[in-house]
Amino acid sequence: MMLNIILRNVSLLAYIALLYYFFSNGTNQRIGTKCTSKLIWLTMILSVMIISLFTDAFVVTATIPFINLILSFTLIFSMARIHNVAYLDTLIWSILLIAATLICEWLSLNITKLIITNEIASYSNPKFAILGTSISTLLGISVFVLLKSSLFKGRIPSPSLNISTALLLISIPILSIVILVGVLIRGENISNQNISETAITSSVILLNICVIFLYKITVDHQHQLYKITLSKNALIAERRLLDEVKKNRTNVLKLKHDLKNQYLVILGLINNNKTHEAKNYIKNSLQILEPPLSMYAADGVLNYLLSDKLNCAKEKNIEVCHQIFISKHLKIDNDILAIVLGNIIDNAIEASNRLEKKRRQINVTIKQFQNDLIIEVSNNFNSEELITRQSRKTAALGMKNIDGLIADVGGIYRHWHENDRYYVSIVLFNVYHKKKT
Repeated sequence: MMLNIILRNVSLLAYIALLYYFFSNGTNQRIGTKCTSKLIWLTMILSVMIISLFTDAFVVTATIPFINLILSFTLIFSMARIHNVAYLDTLIWSILLIAATLICEWLSLNITKLIITNEIASYSNPKFAILGTSISTLLGISVFVLLKSSLFKGRIPSPSLNISTALLLISIPILSIVILVGVLIRGENISNQNISETAITSSVILLNICVIFLYKITVDHQHQLYKITLSKNALIAERRLLDEVKKNRTNVLKLKHDLKNQYLVILGLINNNKTHEAKNYIKNSLQILEPPLSMYAADGVLNYLLSDKLNCAKEKNIEVCHQIFISKHLKIDNDILAIVLGNIIDNAIEASNRLEKKRRQINVTIKQFQNDLIIEVSNNFNSEELITRQSRKTAALGMKNIDGLIADVGGIYRHWHENDRYYVSIVLFNVYHKKKT
């Protein structure tokens, strides 16, 4: 009896130290927390220690595991609140840590049984109790240190969860606790096997139901993230248009100033009867005002985007061969087309820019076939980047979004490489209005 009390209190003190370490520098730390609140939670911890001290002497053995669960929950909850962890996060962590503790207890029980084979496998055996408690404490230290230092980088995360999601997440460790308690009871008391089997079976069924709901939440989250990504890309396209409007306004103001000066020059020539010089001046001005203009698309935004990308490629000494024309009869949203073309051509330019100048070459073909739009882009690239360039793993995320965007509008997206040449092919079906006959 005395040995059990000593072991219980030693393990309890070790558990309190682990909890203090785990929740230190926790979430939502606030300066100037009321001392009264901390005093209340400290009182709760002391109460748990006192109750645990007299459990073996005054409580029926069959109810001790359940009392220990309640005491553990109270201890974890109180320690978390002392460190100002939010209530919802405190509830989640209390249940998760109880589940982790029970896993350690189960592992400790089985490891001890493997070590002590010729003696009574019960905590009433002093040797079994000392070894089992020691193994359980060491496992607990390992789990807590791993959670604190490795998974959470020394700081407990504070996710922003709604109530329904939090309850669903809590239900999984709760059911795990039921299963583990059932296994431990079954190992200690043969008469409770039917109860433990029922608890384990029902918990496994409910766990699978929770997994289904978690799958639904994950799918909804991914769908929302995908919509946010598309909105971000659309916002980038609108910002480009706004920048172009600002640029055009600056050019108009500059042109207005230049025209005023030109009119003054012409007026001066006419007043001095220099008609021939005035005519030549006007002809030269007309030539300046009519620079060669490339037209790729009827839509102004698309035309500006394509012109800007191709000019950017030429500035980087990249040879561009293009055959492009997009008519005005498109049914597809121009923003979507701008996002797709912008990402594909940007990737081709970046890949070509990493090559030596004589190998920098891009082909861009955009053409209409009946009511479909065909986009083909190819470029030279360094084939060693497929293995050595780690950043391509994250850069490919943009192309995954493009793949999803094209699938949403009923198109086909394919990409492949042959030797040192990378190819992208896109077909958007039924994107043109049929001409009226």
